[in-house]
Amino acid sequence: MFWKNKYQPTIIGCELSDEELQQFLNEIGVGFQIIDNPTRWAAYAQYHARENGFDIIRATSFAYMCSLFFGGMGISAGTEMYIKEEQIKYAIIDALNNIKSIKDMSEEKKVKMTFEFIFNLYSVDISQYEYATERLSLRITPSEMKKFQSLEGKTNKDKFKSLLNMI
Repeated sequence: MFWKNKYQPTIIGCELSDEELQQFLNEIGVGFQIIDNPTRWAAYAQYHARENGFDIIRATSFAYMCSLFFGGMGISAGTEMYIKEEQIKYAIIDALNNIKSIKDMSEEKKVKMTFEFIFNLYSVDISQYEYATERLSLRITPSEMKKFQSLEGKTNKDKFKSLLNMI
């Protein structure tokens, strides 16, 4: 357990009952039942992630991390083949250690800060933790290739990432 006290998702603003969360899970086809605090956290995290535009893989991995760090047991659904979840755990543990070291702050506020950190990691920095599972193949003209080769980066993948960052 990462916290002295046991916290429910209400600490971060969840106003949904277990029944409402279960109905949401059923509607999106996520097949687990809310039976304890870890599954409650996983359900709320799925809801929160989907409400904020996460795709199914990112939402499910986010739910796993929330159930692990706030519920005490990770509810996994096989997203580790798409996302480097071990690395995410280490990043969260580092942040958690920094957050816990803050003096004169309640544990409740630290829980909220940790949730915000995890959410921001999945919102902003997730590409650092994703495996390259997609392939892109296309034909371009010689002049387009010349422009592409002038982009910053050593490899075509680096150049493509530079191009994406321009958007």
